[in-house]
Amino acid sequence: MTEPSANKRSRSPMALAARIVARLGLRGKLLLALLPSIVVILLATGYASYKVSEGFIGMALERSVTMHTLAVAHEMEQFLDRCREDLLLVAQGEMAPEAMRTQMKRLLRSGSIPYLELCYLPASGGEPVMLVRHGEEVRRLTEDECDSVDPTLFGELKRLDTLEPGRVLPSSIMEVTLPMAEGKATNLRVETHVIRFYAAIPGSGDTPPGLLFLSVEAARLRNILSWYDSEHSPLRAFPRSDELRFSYFLDPEGWILFQSEAWEKRGTGLTTYLARGDFEGTLGKHGHDTAFRPNGSHARYWNAVAAVNRMEQGIEVVPEEHVGQSGVDSFYFSYAPVRFSPTPDAEPAIYGGVVFVDRSQLPVIAGYKNLDVMLSVTAGAILLISFLVFWFGRVFTKPIRALADRMNDLDSLEELEEIHLPYSGFDIRRLQDSFNNIIRKVKEQVLEIKARDEAILSVNQRERASLKRERALLAEAEFSRIPEIIGQGAPISNMKVNILKASQAGVDVLISGETGTGKQLVAEAIHNHSNRSANPFISINCGALDENLLLDALFGHVKGAFSEAREDRKGAFIEADGGTLFLDEIQSASPKVQQSLLRAIASRKIKPLGSDREVDVDVRIVAATNVDIPSLITGKAFREDLYYRLKVVSITTPSLRQHPENISLLAVYYLQQAEQLTGRDNLGLSKGALAKLTGYDWPGNVRELVNSITRAAIMAETETIQAEEIRLENEIESNREQADSPDREPDGDQGASATAPPTEAGTTRGTRPQATPLNGRQKTAWPAIQKQGTVTRKEYQEMAGGQVPTRTAIYDLQDFVRRGLLVKRGKGPSTRYEIPGE
Repeated sequence: MTEPSANKRSRSPMALAARIVARLGLRGKLLLALLPSIVVILLATGYASYKVSEGFIGMALERSVTMHTLAVAHEMEQFLDRCREDLLLVAQGEMAPEAMRTQMKRLLRSGSIPYLELCYLPASGGEPVMLVRHGEEVRRLTEDECDSVDPTLFGELKRLDTLEPGRVLPSSIMEVTLPMAEGKATNLRVETHVIRFYAAIPGSGDTPPGLLFLSVEAARLRNILSWYDSEHSPLRAFPRSDELRFSYFLDPEGWILFQSEAWEKRGTGLTTYLARGDFEGTLGKHGHDTAFRPNGSHARYWNAVAAVNRMEQGIEVVPEEHVGQSGVDSFYFSYAPVRFSPTPDAEPAIYGGVVFVDRSQLPVIAGYKNLDVMLSVTAGAILLISFLVFWFGRVFTKPIRALADRMNDLDSLEELEEIHLPYSGFDIRRLQDSFNNIIRKVKEQVLEIKARDEAILSVNQRERASLKRERALLAEAEFSRIPEIIGQGAPISNMKVNILKASQAGVDVLISGETGTGKQLVAEAIHNHSNRSANPFISINCGALDENLLLDALFGHVKGAFSEAREDRKGAFIEADGGTLFLDEIQSASPKVQQSLLRAIASRKIKPLGSDREVDVDVRIVAATNVDIPSLITGKAFREDLYYRLKVVSITTPSLRQHPENISLLAVYYLQQAEQLTGRDNLGLSKGALAKLTGYDWPGNVRELVNSITRAAIMAETETIQAEEIRLENEIESNREQADSPDREPDGDQGASATAPPTEAGTTRGTRPQATPLNGRQKTAWPAIQKQGTVTRKEYQEMAGGQVPTRTAIYDLQDFVRRGLLVKRGKGPSTRYEIPGE
């Protein structure tokens, strides 16, 4: 008796479960304790999040449906208002047939609304003027054709009893029959639904009082509903599912007049089959066979009609009666009033209402998605908890040795410092040694990874950079108003605006900016966009000439004014007469030159050197400076009155570091120029070269960038310019300092072409300059200069080929002086250049 009872108890489910639990290890018991509670928590959290998201999705859908309904109502109101404004515009003109035909053609050509009818009915019953749009033409109906119009035209005169001058009243949607004779088909008639807009004509002169109406096909108003319900809707922000949604229009009496159609069917007649699908009522009324009016049992509908008549909008969530067909358990029923004002200033009245029915499946889809996510998260949590339980179980069962073995098996970790635990014992020491061993491995691997990354980066930096965006921007810049100014962003845009403003005025301009920022380019742009663009643009660099030469260059001289004045010279002011005179580096002008400039600018008269006669000049002055002139005024180095004479309009050219976003764009632009200069094509920049350009602060601005790009284009060994082939000024100066070091021996290929070391006077006689080579003119003239030992500017022009401009000759001679090959003697017309030691 005892043994069977014991066996029975041992076979009970509770006992069996107890034995299974007893045999489970630590990891199994943890799983058994944690998994059920975790699953319950996750399921509860998922359900709660679903309910919250469902509520917010409902709110979002309500707002979207309401916005859609209000937008459609607003669009229809604007449509009606445009009709009113067009009718009032026609009413202000003559009621003669040709004048009305011209008015209607003008309305049709404007492309706003394709009106169907324009009719003037004299109140006295005289001959009406009835114009009908037929295709692209406007034709006037004959008197017999007017009699065949249904409803009769003169029946409309009764509306004069309710019309006041200056006010417009629309009709409800009405069916009209119009004769549309075409060729031999003289009995052709067209039936369509229209909305007529009526205005009273008070009469004046030859125009008797009467009624004027303008009509538009009701399908045009219906197409607004179709447009907003289609994929072309302006409110369409994302693709929608194919669930049933539609809009319809109702009048104040509750008649549903038409519904939206598929956009592809916008040319069809008016229908209401979708709108009346949920209702029972009366189909068809006089003049509108497809109109539908639900019976009084549909409280939701008639409440919406009452709200529309009160000029109220609203939305309801309606339970779906046919869930299996639509796939949703509810839908949105939104409505809004459509109002019409008889005059722009009058209070609007109700013309009708818009109803939008939206059966969105978004909540259902969101529910399924939430269920999928909840199941995925639950499964993932079960796997994660199982993994963690097994992991910690292993850690607990093998607390030190297993952890140490695990750490030793790791291949990489973040960079760490070696640790020293303040504990003793075999296991602790082994754990510590294991950690430190891992740390040492990590450090070694970090070094290897860095080396590999640097190698990969080096290869990547040598790849050709994609410059499609920059080339596209350059192509667009060619069609801008100022194509000669390259760049984008606020600094360049503001400068372009200032250039255009300055070009439209005939006043003098002062351009300030750092060296190399394109001040002369700005001056040329001002000239090219002004009304002086057809006249000369003369540029004078005040810093490149001494006082006498500058005065001579500016004001000219007459023959015999000095020993070398063998012929008259006009000077820059006379050469630029009617055009623009650009004075670069104006701050370099001496006090005497400043005084002469002030007098010339103030009086617009000049007196050439050696002449007693003043000459009137019509010149616009554009000056440029790369220094802060007010500080020069404070130091008495520049005349304050001349400064304010020049600074009628001031433009500042931004430095390149102020718009670094344009570095890559300018680099591509000047690289294209360098291709033409060097005769090479398909030049490009590597990623490293582009990064080097954009990472430099360019103290020399665009001019330094141009030089670097040109130099790189010349020296590049392949079509892709590498970073090391772009030599920046700081690198060149560093190399020059190394080259000038007394401990450095000259290269073998330089010994044959470099000049001898400078003498105590700092000059030398050599065959060519140090640093950059001589230009072609200098190379041509240098042997003759060496043989003669001295040269004047005029002699140099003849030695260099005889066609060298004066400014170019002066520049070349000053370049010889800078190189130490010549020394300047004397001033003004008696200036000579001598080889040192001669």
